[in-house]
Amino acid sequence: MVSRVTYRPFEEEDFEELAAILQQTWHNEGPSPEYGFLEACNDLSYSLSISTFSQVALVDDKPCGIVLACPDPSRPRSNKRWFTISKDYFRRMRELEPEAAAAYWHGVQLTESKNDSLLAKSGYAGSTEITLLVVSSSARGMGIGSVLVDAATTYLTELGANRAFLYTDTDCTWQFYEHHGFKRAGTYRSTRDERRLLPKEMYVYGLDLSA
Repeated sequence: MVSRVTYRPFEEEDFEELAAILQQTWHNEGPSPEYGFLEACNDLSYSLSISTFSQVALVDDKPCGIVLACPDPSRPRSNKRWFTISKDYFRRMRELEPEAAAAYWHGVQLTESKNDSLLAKSGYAGSTEITLLVVSSSARGMGIGSVLVDAATTYLTELGANRAFLYTDTDCTWQFYEHHGFKRAGTYRSTRDERRLLPKEMYVYGLDLSA
């Protein structure tokens, strides 16, 4: 049976299924599945709060991937409601597993610090950003990631952007971005102590949208 793949902007009814994909991909090592899901919800809602563009992939009407983008390099909270929701998820994380939540927050702050340093040295500071891309493992190999990236870069180009960047790391399939024309513009190798909180390596990738 051939699956039907469709695309549309994010709708609130997509949230839990997309958060489950984030949990499966990046938030599956916590003290419990319940806590991991809250982490994923915090991650997704924060990403929604700083993004002005969304495209969701649906396979047989089930959300199986999402891309988000932001044309403003200052990352304004374009949706304050989603930012408030992200803070509420973090509060619930602290109530459920205070030590895990504290470690998570430390990791978020450390990641932001390293990413900021990478971006400043990359030549892409001030560029537009692809803030999130994730596709369910069950839907990979169907070309969905390619369509989502193309949708985001088309959106940014139509706004007049010449360049875009994104953050990725060794916990992601960074080779995918190279296949789509992105160039590695910075690398950070975590120290032994940092690897409790960070991936082995962190990257910033850039794309020339005027090519």
